[in-house]
Amino acid sequence: MTPAATETEAVELTDLTNLAESGQRQKLRLVLNDLHPADLAVMLTEMQDDHRLSCFRLLDLDHASEVLSELDTEVQANLLRSLGDIGIVSLISRMSPNDAVDLLAELPEEKASAIISQIPDSEAKEDLEELMKFEQDTAGGIMSTDYLSVFARMTSGEALLHLRDMYEDLEEDIYDIYVVDETNGLVGHLGVKELITADPMLLVADVMDTTVVSVKTSTDQEEAAETLGHYDLLSLPVIDEFGKLRGIIMADDIIDVLKEEANEDAFQSSGISSPGGDSQEMLGHNVGKAFGARLPWLIATLMIETGAATVITHYDSVIRDTVAAASFMPLLSGVTGSVATQSTCIIIRGTKDRNSLNTKLMVKNLFHEIKVGLLLAVLCGACTFLISMLFNHSHPQLGIIVSASLILTMTVGVVIGTIMPMFFQKIGIDPAHASGPLITSILDVSTMTIYLTIVHFFRASLT
Repeated sequence: MTPAATETEAVELTDLTNLAESGQRQKLRLVLNDLHPADLAVMLTEMQDDHRLSCFRLLDLDHASEVLSELDTEVQANLLRSLGDIGIVSLISRMSPNDAVDLLAELPEEKASAIISQIPDSEAKEDLEELMKFEQDTAGGIMSTDYLSVFARMTSGEALLHLRDMYEDLEEDIYDIYVVDETNGLVGHLGVKELITADPMLLVADVMDTTVVSVKTSTDQEEAAETLGHYDLLSLPVIDEFGKLRGIIMADDIIDVLKEEANEDAFQSSGISSPGGDSQEMLGHNVGKAFGARLPWLIATLMIETGAATVITHYDSVIRDTVAAASFMPLLSGVTGSVATQSTCIIIRGTKDRNSLNTKLMVKNLFHEIKVGLLLAVLCGACTFLISMLFNHSHPQLGIIVSASLILTMTVGVVIGTIMPMFFQKIGIDPAHASGPLITSILDVSTMTIYLTIVHFFRASLT
């Protein structure tokens, strides 16, 4: 480990704060510009607004643009409001097009257009205007317009000279070379090794691989991420509806997508409306947005659980007369909810592509989960019978009723836990909404109804 690395690792948030408060701007500038952008972004996020702005103004422009792309959207917005248009234009000009578009997308459309119009580089301006046309959560929205391409009619020697000139303008290391025709239509690809070792007089068309995995600009970002991972690619070409190459998605962009989708699924499975670009940190600090994100599904849960309360009220006399049977209600509710959530989780992770979800696949998944659910239900029912006999040995029939009820409610739970995410996915709603509070509430109503109806039917034998 080098001394510089050791010094960088030793820097803490309190060090930056102390330097800012003591007015040691020159020393603070050196420390800030020596920190890795990702590490500095974390520290800036935790700073007070005035210290954050002071530190950010001391960064070199290139370093500042990298740090800005690492910050959460809420922190980005606060900084941009303080910097003004002139400062923003300078930063945007030094950012990669896809990172710059992510930043501009957080601004009002009129302001974003005004900032783009002030960028001096006409080529960069065209790239930003093109990327701004795509939805943020699509392949077009996350792609980079920096890529390596050669014409199929070129010789290998000509292609190498062409790539040497192209590489000078690239900000990232790219190893995949895409082959296009005269209209920029994607016709093949080849690696750097294949091109370097090929006979200089051979045409690129004779060296290239015509089998190219690609996605369209309108493809959902999660599907694009799955495609890149499935084929183990370093980059994924993005084409428009006419087959023309528009950009590429790099593996590091996919990492950000996977993190975003994982966070979104975690939020939704907990009954929190999708925060979109809002981060977990923002939901933990912004009261208004946290309230708005968490309220909708809680209201839905409240309405559904009212049904469970209604069922219990309807059978209040049964509960009074059969207290021992009523004591097993939490057990049935908990176990049934757990097995249903397990089924839901398996289905959500197993049916990733909505377009591949057909009736045959739904039926197959349903019967598979029912088989597994029945085995689990029988085992849990037997355990419940033994527990009932242990605590209520004078009423052996109670053990039979409880265990039979559990088998039935678990089976129903598996069916609901399997069907709901597939139904949500089929109608175009993220299946993650089917898990968490929603499915638990529905199962509470179903479980209470089934169990108390059975207890009511055998009420005479339990009193």
